[in-house]
Amino acid sequence: MGVALLSALNWAAFDFFRKRLASHYSAAQMSVLFSVLVLPAYIVYWLTTNPSLPSQDYLIPALASGVLAAIGSVNFIQALALGRMAVVLPLLSITPALAGVFAWVLLSEPLTLLQWGLIGAIVVASFFLQGGHFSFHEPGAKQVAITSLCWGLCIVFDKQALQFSSLSFHAGFITFMVFFVNLVVLRPKLRGLQLRRHGLTWLVSAAVFAAAVILQMQALSTVQPGLVEGLKRAIGIVSASLLGVWCFKEAMRPREWQMISVILVCSVVLALS
Repeated sequence: MGVALLSALNWAAFDFFRKRLASHYSAAQMSVLFSVLVLPAYIVYWLTTNPSLPSQDYLIPALASGVLAAIGSVNFIQALALGRMAVVLPLLSITPALAGVFAWVLLSEPLTLLQWGLIGAIVVASFFLQGGHFSFHEPGAKQVAITSLCWGLCIVFDKQALQFSSLSFHAGFITFMVFFVNLVVLRPKLRGLQLRRHGLTWLVSAAVFAAAVILQMQALSTVQPGLVEGLKRAIGIVSASLLGVWCFKEAMRPREWQMISVILVCSVVLALS
């Protein structure tokens, strides 16, 4: 569980750096560029640790995870482009519950009643923290619903695929699929980008992103996917809220602080359960 928590903290740090870059680059550009930056690192990691190919049983869950991750990424970027953040983000809070259910059905890994209750509390508190309003008539709502379904399911296929492959190979495979689909479907404009102006931010954020992915996959070897996803969403949402107050001077209402407290307490208990 400690590895899952460390992964969640890296995801939170990645969100912070990504927010810094978001004012200069589009979501599609960032998605492709991050894949370009981390893919060579994964290849080197694979070649220096375990340069072997996976077994035949790897292909089906790996392709399922890669396709779902890519579809989720494309739909999330489209949702951000079409809709309001207050509408787009709350529905992502259901991914831990979806991951827990899918892992139970597909991998026969049930959660305890306490763990279900904690994940449920995190989902509800996260939803209200991020606005608490959702309607499928809102622009981008359908896209983020697809994103939640894809991301809640792909982490389960990740765990299944890792039974037949090295962690380094799977990380590179998934990254390549997301890169390829985003490049072909979204076709972001990459010419003329002045990347040197934010070179250090790109390098640090890419390193944090790579660490978050590797640690998440390590955590999946021993932790139920719903718990990994629950910690990831909880820490990410709380960190984003606190960084918004401290770094971006965003105001927080008493009710929002209450929801943050609920998420923090539930996350600690979940990590210790």
